[in-house]
Amino acid sequence: MSISTFGIGLAGMQTYQRALDVSAARVASAGLRDDTEGLTRGLVGTTEAKDNFQAAAKVVKAADGMIGTLLDTLA
Repeated sequence: MSISTFGIGLAGMQTYQRALDVSAARVASAGLRDDTEGLTRGLVGTTEAKDNFQAAAKVVKAADGMIGTLLDTLA
C-alpha cells in the first residue's frame, strides 16, 4: 500500500510542477503585456501549485517513512 502511496505522491509532485511552470509563464507574459488580471491569476496559481507540491511531497515523505518502518520490522 505504501508503494502505491509513494507513486501517487510522486505523480502529484509532477502535476504541480507542471502547474507551477504554467503559472510562472503566465506571470512572465502578463508582465510583458501589462496585464494585471493575468498577473494576479498567475501569482495565485503559482502559490497554489507551490502549496499543492509541498502537500504531495509530504505524502512521499510519509510513504518513505512507512516503507522504512516496514523494512526495519521485517529485518
